[in-house]
Amino acid sequence: MSSTVEIQSHRTGERASACSAARVADLTSAHGPLSATARASLRARHGFTAAVRKAALGQLDLHHGNRLLNLIVNDRGRFLVGLLALDLHFNRDVGGAGLTPGRLRQRCAHTGTCSPTRASALLALMRLGEFVRTAPAAQDRRRRELVPTERLLGAQRERWRCQFEAAAPLLPEAALALAALDEPHFVPAMVRRLSDYYDAGFRVLDLVPALRLFGERSGGMFIVLALIAAADEDAIVRGAPVSVSISELARRIGASRTHVIKLINDAAAEGLLERAGAQGIILKPRLSDAVHDFFAIGFLFLAHCAEAIRAAAQEAPSPVGSEAVVPQAQVMPASRLAGETAAR
Repeated sequence: MSSTVEIQSHRTGERASACSAARVADLTSAHGPLSATARASLRARHGFTAAVRKAALGQLDLHHGNRLLNLIVNDRGRFLVGLLALDLHFNRDVGGAGLTPGRLRQRCAHTGTCSPTRASALLALMRLGEFVRTAPAAQDRRRRELVPTERLLGAQRERWRCQFEAAAPLLPEAALALAALDEPHFVPAMVRRLSDYYDAGFRVLDLVPALRLFGERSGGMFIVLALIAAADEDAIVRGAPVSVSISELARRIGASRTHVIKLINDAAAEGLLERAGAQGIILKPRLSDAVHDFFAIGFLFLAHCAEAIRAAAQEAPSPVGSEAVVPQAQVMPASRLAGETAAR
């Protein structure tokens, strides 16, 4: 399966300056796109709960449990390693190297995503699954370069599509991003922006620490998604039991029943949920609130990044005789929900 993505020119010295810690702090500042005001405003909008359930169902449909994969890395690491692999491919180092096992191991260790050993194991599974392939022979044969295939690129694109489709009725920026998702420049630009924020220290779970228990366990976030997808308004608002099968949850995430039961018991010990009979789980207010805040952050963050990409594309002239490469924007449009005007 060949690669269908274009390689962008490398960035020398930009990684440290493209997205500073100060810009990360700006995200949640009083007038930032992820401010408490912006999140509360979005959550108060009619249709937000339906958007959360739609996004949860969409993410579940995209997820395919794999026992071996679950033994290697948790949900958070699995998603981020794929993102970092794409970023290394699009953004080469000063020597022209793209995605190599060594660069991925170094990046994962530097960002705390996972250990170098687990990064290598995950990359091996990505090769077996045809998410990456060996690059055509280069001049430097010592470089074991890999390139992403359409399978990896498509998986990343579909994750975003799921989020943008759910958020589109609530956020105009998400609707515009959905329309641009299949344009050639969009995925490289989005990968660059998200990975820059990640390298600078942005972590969604820092904003919703109640979900850290699930995010750090294999299949944990997908258990949460399954509970939200199965919960109706009565379960979320009044705490009625959600009917779920432990065996079905285990099958869906590719884990053992023992793993699922332990995770649910640990979450119950932290006051996030409560067992209600053999196949019933009550979502406690702390968990429901955290999940809805998690999706509000996700919708707003992706919409913010997509809007910055769109603004940069409009401002940058297209090179003569070639497709435009979207530059890294140095401005941060303020949240529309916070009522601020973007600084140009």
